[in-house]
Amino acid sequence: MEEQLKHAIVSVFPQRVFPALAGEKPLSAANVKRFAPTAAVGILIAFTPVLYGSLAAPSNVIADPADLFIFSIGNVLPLLFVFYAALLYVPVVLQETQAAGWMPIIARRGRSSYVGTHVVRSAAIGALAFGSAIGLAAMWAFAIAPAFDQVAFMPEQRVLPVAEDMTFSQLAHTGTWKFVVFMIFWTAFHGLLYTALFAALAMHLRNPFLALLLGPAVVFLVGTALAIAQLEMFMPDNAVLPTGLEQGPLHEPVITTCVVLLTVLGTVGFTLWSPRLPRALR
Repeated sequence: MEEQLKHAIVSVFPQRVFPALAGEKPLSAANVKRFAPTAAVGILIAFTPVLYGSLAAPSNVIADPADLFIFSIGNVLPLLFVFYAALLYVPVVLQETQAAGWMPIIARRGRSSYVGTHVVRSAAIGALAFGSAIGLAAMWAFAIAPAFDQVAFMPEQRVLPVAEDMTFSQLAHTGTWKFVVFMIFWTAFHGLLYTALFAALAMHLRNPFLALLLGPAVVFLVGTALAIAQLEMFMPDNAVLPTGLEQGPLHEPVITTCVVLLTVLGTVGFTLWSPRLPRALR
């Protein structure tokens, strides 16, 4: 029966649209093309802090490698974080929803398997891309830039010790490396959350522009409202990378992260088990 269903679907839908059903290998040209945008955006995310730091640091006062690390991961990456998260995996979902590519997969494996696969895959890719961005920034700031004299450090210009620089840098009291490692995993976790959230949300939106922009737009508006209410410490981008704020208590970004986590769980759960298929999958 399964073979008959597979044959029927492949006969109706072009093999170039559904290479997996047509027997193509995972590394086929079609699959490489399918994930090419994700790979390109992932590379851009990973190198954004290094590119920003290398271009902007020479014209700024940088005290030491730790200061360079915080400077590099600030400004651009927090500003673009949610837009990067949407661009990272939503195009993969759109390729299927816009060409009815979900039909044969759900017919074979069911909605839960289809949605679950996309959520897990998007979460893993998000964690890898954003975690790599912080890891590469640390490697560049603490090893490469000092070794090749790419930045002129001015230790006498440091106003606060590293452990008092920003929220989370309290961890540097017992070693700067602990702060750096924590930031890698913390940012990777947020990359996981937002990439999975936007992938699940895209399954509810037939319009590709809305699928790409609605999630980041809502997060941006929420952040703007919090800023107007003078609650900047709870803004989503400041919860991910609070580089632009004075050091605050650790519970502030944790509260925002818990709200985001509950939003992700609710959205994914609704996508998995709602009585009707998500709108883009009908």
